Order: sequence, then structure tokens, then C-alpha cells
Amino acid sequence: MQRLSYKGHRNTVMVNGKKITKRTSLLVTAFAFITLFWTILMISFTLWTFINKNQENAALILLEARSFFTQLVTTREWNTTHGGVYVVMTKDTQPNPYLDDPQRDIVTIDGTALTLINPAYMTRQIAEIAALHDQIHFHITSLNPIRPENAAMEWEAMALKTFSKKSDEYYEWYTDPGVGKKKYFRYIAPLITETSCLVCHAKQGYVKGDVRGGISITIPVQNRIMGTGSYFVWQLIVYILLWIIGIFGIIFTYRLAQKEYKQRSELIQELQHTIKEVKTLKGFIPICASCKKVRNDAGYWNQIEQYIEEHSDIEFSHGICPDCMKRLYPDLSDGGELT
Repeated sequence: MQRLSYKGHRNTVMVNGKKITKRTSLLVTAFAFITLFWTILMISFTLWTFINKNQENAALILLEARSFFTQLVTTREWNTTHGGVYVVMTKDTQPNPYLDDPQRDIVTIDGTALTLINPAYMTRQIAEIAALHDQIHFHITSLNPIRPENAAMEWEAMALKTFSKKSDEYYEWYTDPGVGKKKYFRYIAPLITETSCLVCHAKQGYVKGDVRGGISITIPVQNRIMGTGSYFVWQLIVYILLWIIGIFGIIFTYRLAQKEYKQRSELIQELQHTIKEVKTLKGFIPICASCKKVRNDAGYWNQIEQYIEEHSDIEFSHGICPDCMKRLYPDLSDGGELT
């Protein structure tokens, strides 16, 4: 605990036995505020960097989701333009039981069995391939699906109920409550009914321009978060180093300022001491031509030595000069000075 006491001049404080003037205290306070300002500034820059990076990552993931959605819609449009695409029927590619088309399954001249892949079936197969590689998950969905597996999940249904035009979209961050608590970015945008869509969906009551469903895109962001974490660690190290460099700079500047202040204070004290010791009389002094008494400001006549003592730091010691010695004490005078 510091012991604080006042001693001597009113502008001087004793702290732990050391003399500190108020000006020195102001210097310490000023540099303390500079240190505090530098610390707050670096913390602000660090927080701004982290927030800005998170916002940037969120914007990039959103852009990625929109790009996937646009690509899927474009691919579906290509499929629709060609009235569907025939592919070889295999164990993994069986006829779509929900596609009501008399030309759904055909056999070529050489006996190859083909089945018609419509946009919905194509989207589902793309989603299944992506799921096998633990990539981005696609889900074509609707509030009124033809295929039961395309029924909307709770968050998809909530979004679909709000959609009314092509430009609508919904997205959110989601943490899986299961093991590992993986984080995902979920995005969904509407599918608008076009004329070519009515071949399959007119029987459901849809007309051109209706929102008949949507495509949701789920992006795992764990790897992205890990990469961002490494970036944050390096940024934090950089800012800590900058803060330390700044603190050393402040300490160095403080010591220089303290040294200069000490030298200036010593010079001022020396000048004050000199001024105190050298006190001069100025102006006209009325003095008697005979007895050499001096008249003061009040009009009284004083001995000259008294007047000088009152108006300066000079002190007199009395003695007798040789001339006065002969005149006053002729019997004792031997030509010397009596002091």
C-alpha cells in the first residue's frame, strides 16, 4: 500500500518517501490515459477484425448458397426445356413412380431400357450423390408434395409460408444438437411454377406464377469455422504484439518526457534560488544630505541600514572606519579599524 502525505510546499506530495510534484502527477496521469487509450484502441481493432471477418464469412457462405441454388434451377430449366432426359435404367436409377407420363419408360432398338428423368428426380439424384460425399445437402421440398419424402421440414415449412415471389429467400445458422454439435448454414428459396411445370403440377391446382415449393441447401461450416479460428489466432497474436510495441513506445516516451521535465524543473529551481538570493533595490531613494537617513514611503526617516535591510536580504554588521575612529576616539585611535 502506498503511503501518501503532504509535506513542504502545497504543490508537493510525498509517495513512499519520494517527492512528487503536481506537475509530475499530471505527467503520470497523461501517460496513463495514453496507455489506456492505446489499449482500448487495440481491443477495438481486434473486435472489429473478428466481427468483420465473421460478417465476411457469412456473406461468402450466403453467396455460395445462392450460387448453388441458381445452378440447380438452371440445370432444372435445361431438363424442362428438353421435356426430361432419358437415361439408362440401372439398379440405382429406377423409374420414377411419381412421374405420370406414358412415355416414362422406353426400350431402344438394341433392347436398352431407358427411363425418363424429370427435373425433380434429377435434383433428388444430385442431392443423393452430394450426400454420399458428405458435401452440401440439397432438398427439393413443398407444402403439398407429390412425393412424400419431399415434405417440408419445420424450418422449410416456416420459410415456404412466407414466400410470395421469386426474389424471396430465407437462411439461418443451425447447430445440430447431436454428437459433435456440428454447425450448418441453411438456405431455402422458392420454386416458381412455369408453364412447363404444369404438365405435372396442374392437377395439384397450381397456376403459372405460384410458389409450388422450394429447394433448401444445407452447408456444413465446421471446416470454415476451424479455418477462421486459425485466422483469428494469428490476428490476435499480431494485435498483441502491436499492443506490446505501443506500450514500450509509451514507456520510452514517458521516460524521455520525465527526464526533460526533471531537467527543466531543476533549472527553474536554480533560477528561482538565484532570483531569491539576488534581490535589488530600484528607483529614487530620498536620503538626508547630512545624517544620511532615508525617508520611507510613509514619510518616516530611518537609518539607511534599516531601510536596506527592510527592502532586501542584506544584513549589516557594525564597525568604525579609521576616520571616525580618529574623530570619535582620538585616544584609542592607532590608525586601525575597530570592528
